[in-house]
Amino acid sequence: MIAELAAHPNIIGIKDSSGNLSRITGTLEATRGASRRTVTVTPIFEAVTGRMLAARPEAGNNFVSAGDLAGGTAVATAPPVTPIKTRTREVGFQVLTGSASILLEALQAGASGAILGFAACAPQACQEVYLAWKDHDLKLAADKQARIAGPGQRIVGQLGIAGLKHACDFNGFYGGRARSPLLAVSALERAEIEGLLAGIRN
Repeated sequence: MIAELAAHPNIIGIKDSSGNLSRITGTLEATRGASRRTVTVTPIFEAVTGRMLAARPEAGNNFVSAGDLAGGTAVATAPPVTPIKTRTREVGFQVLTGSASILLEALQAGASGAILGFAACAPQACQEVYLAWKDHDLKLAADKQARIAGPGQRIVGQLGIAGLKHACDFNGFYGGRARSPLLAVSALERAEIEGLLAGIRN
């Protein structure tokens, strides 16, 4: 089914959060023959959507003269709009992992990248695995992977949304309270999360 959908012009990839490397490998193999297409990318983001480009206002479009509103002489003007620098790139069907515990293995198997829940509370630690892999430093990448695998599996995979929210709060980001009917993590679980993240601070 995935191989069939990979041929659809509006479907460019899939995120697999199962943590099952053999499933990701199977998906990569099944979609290897999918047609390649040209996409717009930026130096920072992997892709730029049409909606992102359309949302950028032209100077003055959304501003009204203060004089028109109050009869005064002051005029509100739009700040200058910096254009998004883009380029095009030809890509095949993109397979991404959603599991921090197999990030390196998935990249080595041919995954295009990752969308990790664990990156919400430890973005730099997750990025370090990717950057070491891109630099072909597999020993460093493996060391960085080992550092996040257990905490990622426990916090995201087992403690879930409430655990991840506390991890975000602890690591200097905003997590907040889990919405009903989810319950907050217990005091013991909070202490466990903080211990798991002791060496993964941002």
